[in-house]
Amino acid sequence: MAGVQVGFSLNKPGWCSFQNPVPFLDFLASTGVGAVELPLAVSGEFDHAVAEAALARGLVITFHLVWKREAVWKWYYGWNKGTGHADLEELLATLDELAVRQGTPILVVIHPFDDGHDRERGLAITADLCRWLVERTRAQRCEVRWAIENMPHDPEAPSRPGDRLRELEELVTETSELGICWDIGHWHLTREMDPHGGAPLTGRFVGRVIHTHVHDWAPGLGDHLPPGRGTVPFARALRILRQAGYRGWLILELDRDRALRFGPAQEVVRDALAVIRRAWIEEAEGECSLFQ
Repeated sequence: MAGVQVGFSLNKPGWCSFQNPVPFLDFLASTGVGAVELPLAVSGEFDHAVAEAALARGLVITFHLVWKREAVWKWYYGWNKGTGHADLEELLATLDELAVRQGTPILVVIHPFDDGHDRERGLAITADLCRWLVERTRAQRCEVRWAIENMPHDPEAPSRPGDRLRELEELVTETSELGICWDIGHWHLTREMDPHGGAPLTGRFVGRVIHTHVHDWAPGLGDHLPPGRGTVPFARALRILRQAGYRGWLILELDRDRALRFGPAQEVVRDALAVIRRAWIEEAEGECSLFQ
């Protein structure tokens, strides 16, 4: 698959035994997967055994900040305290060591902050944290990159920022070294549920994408489905990335319970990877209208 590589997210539970990660990592490597995305606790902790096993198999490691309300609150409110500063300095040093070992920068995906009440306030707090992360990373000359992820629209969570692409465009414009993690499933879900509320996809947005999450969505089934099992227009979405010269990872991010509805785990993963690979090289029919 020229020009792009596929990875697999272990952020969703159940895919990999953290007591014995070797069999599943061997399976991923055998399918041509080149990266794994690991959950990163707000404390900076991650499963070192899985990381070591991944490195031993030549897999690149990326991270995803654990998305739990109490964890995210601690992450966003703790950074400007003395202990938060010290914790981040230690985390950056650890991630930088991993980057040296794997020979490529460590990428960390973070979510916008939702305080449950005020969308604009959540965006302001997000911007403050992102600026600080980038500044400290630059000051320590660490090989770590940060990517802010677009969120799915949820009518029951109007205070949650990040489902409007313009918000992320403005955020990364203000913080030049911050990138975007484009979650294609979240983006499509938002277009379906709130077609007039979100900003259209733009060249400026796509130009700042440095990481991509790939999963499908279908009404009644939800998101994080295997690609090919829902309504996401992958060929058109990936065509936009390809034409923009994208060279980051396409990270397959599946809910295991939902995926198993379609067959045995390894068979479903193989099929999903095949769909992604075909979609990357496939010429979408007609003119690409996703910028509208």
